[in-house]
Amino acid sequence: MGKARSYEIIEYRKKIFQAIVDSPELVKLLGEEDSEDPAETIPYNKSFPHEFVPDTITSTDKYVNFDMVAYLDTKNNVFKDITVYFYVVCHKAVVRMDKHSLDLWYDKVTCALDDIFSQSDILGIGNTMQLVSNVPYLPHKDFKGRLLKFTVKDFKNGAKYGA
Repeated sequence: MGKARSYEIIEYRKKIFQAIVDSPELVKLLGEEDSEDPAETIPYNKSFPHEFVPDTITSTDKYVNFDMVAYLDTKNNVFKDITVYFYVVCHKAVVRMDKHSLDLWYDKVTCALDDIFSQSDILGIGNTMQLVSNVPYLPHKDFKGRLLKFTVKDFKNGAKYGA
């Protein structure tokens, strides 16, 4: 007997973490470019598989967090709709890329995530995710960022084309 469909969420989270740590650009944007093993230093330190803002307001870190939702498609019960949310957030003291730049850190991260997840099938389900929303994210008065929403369809039983 196969696994229940809910186990797919666990696999999707692992794949998203892997895509984050495999991206040299995201590793650098998270300040881990000198890490010998970003797969050890980024998960649960710089990236959480849920919405996260540090408890201490003195923390000036930067985070790329994510979560997901899966619903059965109401128009076609063969498919399920998967939505992945990215909570890109940093302390207001580190919003700018550097003191000589007008670029915002979270805008650069947003571009990197869009490139990674819109151009390849990260989740391994035969389709790329589509960015459908990119809005300001203000979880706390001292933290700023962007909330991204990606969607993709999958077979409700997790089967892939040709499987």
